Amino acid sequence: PMAADNALAKLDALLSEVSSGVGGVAAQLAPAPVAISVANAGVRPASGTAKPVPSGKAKGAPPPPPEPAAPEDPVAAVEFARKLELALSVGEECQTVDDLRNLLAKKPNFTCYDGFEPSGRMHIAQGLFKAINVNKLTSVGGTFVFWVADWFALMNDKMGGDLFKIQTVGKYLIEVWKAAGMDMSRVKFLWCADEITFKAATYWPKMLDIARCFDLDRIKKCCMIMARAEGKLTGAQILYPLMQCTDIFFLRADVCQLGVDQRKVNMLARDYCGKVGIKLKPVILSHHMLYGLKAGQQKMSKSDADSAIFMEDSAADVERKLMQAHCPREPPVMTAEEAAAAAIAAA
Repeated sequence: PMAADNALAKLDALLSEVSSGVGGVAAQLAPAPVAISVANAGVRPASGTAKPVPSGKAKGAPPPPPEPAAPEDPVAAVEFARKLELALSVGEECQTVDDLRNLLAKKPNFTCYDGFEPSGRMHIAQGLFKAINVNKLTSVGGTFVFWVADWFALMNDKMGGDLFKIQTVGKYLIEVWKAAGMDMSRVKFLWCADEITFKAATYWPKMLDIARCFDLDRIKKCCMIMARAEGKLTGAQILYPLMQCTDIFFLRADVCQLGVDQRKVNMLARDYCGKVGIKLKPVILSHHMLYGLKAGQQKMSKSDADSAIFMEDSAADVERKLMQAHCPREPPVMTAEEAAAAAIAAA
């Protein structure tokens, strides 16, 4: 047809200009709507006509345009946003939101970690609050690994330093979580003493590598606040944050889901990644601490029966504790000593 002949003539002219390096041809060649339609129609070029040169091959030709992104499935986008929002609702702080978003997008089945010392009765902050957070994260694809930190409890001299008693308490805490409604289908309990003993060749070299990357002042900032303030840190308490940091890599945790009181040692793990070139840093999702029932208590204490509501408290005990709980109408004004303690905690 005449239109096809005209189109081929225009194509010949354009190709001649490309071969001779004439400026301004790129703008004409990029769309090439007519040439494409002729090719699609199966019309052959006339004898002696130059064959089309693939885009980007000829001298001066522009690079091919990028492939258009496939349209995002709106249903999938809404579901992804729901999962991200639910995961973020677990913590009062996330390091970082971008890292968590990237994790959910690229690794739908991720690993969360929390460690706990078996050290006595379980209060509602550890029982109910933890069960709620675990169920949220497992519902969006997480597998939750609990590190039953029996050796850590031993280092802190819990249960009189009796490892058998510590492990008995650990079994009790697991049963309480089951009774509290924690969904166990995506939950694992690993015992520190067993795992480190069986995989010592993996665990201890990693701990030594972490230890060489930080000076003593940095490690001491991760230690217990009271012992740090009083200058009474034991050798075990120095070792404690190094091992806790090692746990994160040993367990291959994608998300560290502990309280804000454990933030410093979790951030130590992210800092270690930067020092040794690990690109995918663990996400730190720190939950809020449930305040104690007495004045000035930043969290419930197991050592003070009236500062916490325990999972096995009777209804009468719960009512009594709530009725006498500290609940000021105005924000409290800190004393100089309290301000100093807060400064040490923040350091």
